[in-house]
Order: sequence, then structure tokens, then C-alpha cells
Amino acid sequence: MERELGIYTLAPLVVHAERSRVQFTPTLDYIPGNALRGAIASHYLQVQGNDQGFQELFVAGNVSFPDLWPSTDDAPGQFLPATARLCKRHVWKHEESLTDSLLRLFLAEVTGNLEPLRDQAWDYCPDRDCREINKRDRAQGYVTPRRERVSARKRLLAGTSIDRATGTAESGMLFSHIALEEDQYFKGVVRYQGDSAEALQVRLEQLLCDGTCLRIGAARSRGLGRVEVKGWGNPWPRDDLGSRVDRFNDAIKALSQSYKLRVDGAKYFTLTLESHLLLRDRLGQPITRLAGRSDASELFRLPGTELRWHIALPAVVRGWNAQQGLPREDEPAIGRGSVLIFCIKPGCETPVHEQLAIVEKTGLGGRRAEGFGRVRVCDPIHHDVVLREMAEVAS
Repeated sequence: MERELGIYTLAPLVVHAERSRVQFTPTLDYIPGNALRGAIASHYLQVQGNDQGFQELFVAGNVSFPDLWPSTDDAPGQFLPATARLCKRHVWKHEESLTDSLLRLFLAEVTGNLEPLRDQAWDYCPDRDCREINKRDRAQGYVTPRRERVSARKRLLAGTSIDRATGTAESGMLFSHIALEEDQYFKGVVRYQGDSAEALQVRLEQLLCDGTCLRIGAARSRGLGRVEVKGWGNPWPRDDLGSRVDRFNDAIKALSQSYKLRVDGAKYFTLTLESHLLLRDRLGQPITRLAGRSDASELFRLPGTELRWHIALPAVVRGWNAQQGLPREDEPAIGRGSVLIFCIKPGCETPVHEQLAIVEKTGLGGRRAEGFGRVRVCDPIHHDVVLREMAEVAS
């Protein structure tokens, strides 16, 4: 069961991107699921105390709190994968240049032919003023399902320490925060599982009714981090998983034929990480590199598949333990936006599709209750953009 939660910032919000050890402290451009979960848990304790309901919502692991991404009031934002590309010079001023490099990188890798990467019609910005001048480079940020850009506005907050003895500004003790501005929407999908999923949904939505105020992030005693719940709704609909897999394979076939490349007849699918992924091996050591691993299908709970290609971005998960008043231990992870291509072994298509539906619904790896390990199967950006560009060239 899934429900979309909307949050509106009433005051500047600071979620440190790194340990606050320096004078200038940057912030994340989204609200992490662990920060959201902590804020809601704190609100619950203030309202109802540490009862059985608290254990079921925040301890049992049956509720997964998402990362909240910059969004519009009518559409959620979506984090772009590492393979997305835009005009290198004008970036979002030339939105028509948004494309995806996954299939071309994959075909060049598996065939040993670099022709897909040398095609200037794809490699350069299609805008008339940029054509054959400015290449496309990696795109970062968020788009709505309609491919409209969404960005998180930020601003600098500066201050000075106060000398306790004199009550005046202390010389040389300046500090600053980069904060998310007020008057912005952030959205994410809360997931419920287990036999009591419906009851958990009702309980959480009663706790977080419209207008409920929460405090998230750092410097809350200074008035920062105040947000308001802006309603619940059904998640933005996704196409059927089977049709997404079919379109992805249609794009592989069409693109390989256009360059006269030979690709085996196996069926492929992608996993795109929507949030950081915390994986550990059998010895309990964090996994951040997937190259050369023969147990990838086991790690991703996808028997009957084989990892054929990937881009794995490094990341470090940090956090704060409010109960102990101490920072959590840093944990290495595979970063959001990473993309993996698997092939399905002969005769395993039906069970793999069934398992993919489970993985997309429940996630992978550790700390999933905090929003980690969420994946998208065959994100349309990987194939729809390629098919559209090929149709434009053909016409």
C-alpha cells in the first residue's frame, strides 16, 4: 500500500550534506527519509507518547518513510539518473536537449563498437544555436513525470556567535548555513506493508492531517526547519511493469539495428536507484563496488538474472541519533541515480517479473524504513527518449 505525502516549507530548512565541522555548511537539496521519520516520530511522542502505536509505526519496520523531493503543487519531482544528459553550456535553458545515454553506453560496452557514442546527432545539443558546438553533459536535478524541471531554491544564512560574558558578537566567530528556502513543496511516497497496513495508514494520516506542523533538520531552536503537511494522495501512476520491460527491449533492438550492431537475443531490464542503497556482504562489510561480483543476483534478490552493466555512484549515509544526542556512524552506500542492467536467463522470465514487482514495491538492502533502497524498474527515461529521438530522425 502506498500513499503520497506532501510537505510545504514554512521556514528555511537546513539538512547538512556533511558533518558541521567547518564555517560554511552546505545543505542537501531534498529531505532525507531518516530526517522525515525522526521528525514524525518526535511529533508522535509529543502528542501520544511511547505507546504500542509508536512501536508499530516506527520500530516494527512496516512503514517506510521516503526521501522527499522538490515538487510542484500538482506533480511530484523525480531524481534524474546518472545517465541523463543535457546541453553542456546552456543546461536547463535548452530543455529539449534532455536525453539519456544508458543504451548507447551499454551497446558500446557489449559490442565493442563506439559508433553509438560518436553520433553527433545525439552527442551534441539539438538546439540550432548549439548544434555541432556544445556537447551534452551529465544532467543533475529533478523533473516531473511530464519532464518539466523542478529545482530546490536555496539561500545563505549568516550569523555570529555571542560572547557569553559580554552578550555581544564574538570577534572572528562567524558561521553560515546554506538553507532550503521557505514556500517550497516536497513530496514522497510512504509505503505500508504487513497485515495491518490499512490500520497503519489510517493512524499515520490522522496524526499528520492537513496543516500539521513538523520541525526537520538543524538549527530548529533558531526557528529553522518548520514545515507543514499539505495533504495525502495517491502516487503518480506508473505504467505496467511488463510494458516498461518490453519497451526497454524494443529500444535496445531498434537502436542496435540503426547502427547495424549484433546483440544477443536475451531480455534485459534496468534498476535505477531512487535513494541510496545500503548493501552488506556475508561478513557484514558494506558493498560500494559491484564490478567483478558474481553474487549480484543474490544481492539484489533476483535469481535467474545476471548483472551485465552498471554505473554505481559512491555515497556516504550520515545521520543523527536524537535519543542519544550523538551523530550516527557514517555508512558507505551505492548512491541514488545509479543504474544497473540485468539480463534474464532463458526460461526465467515469469518468476523474474514477479520478483521485480516485489523488489520495486519493498526495496532492497538495509534501513528501508528510512527510505533507503528504493528502485525503479525500467525507468521510462532510459527508453522513451531514445525511441522519440529515433522517430524524429526517421521523419
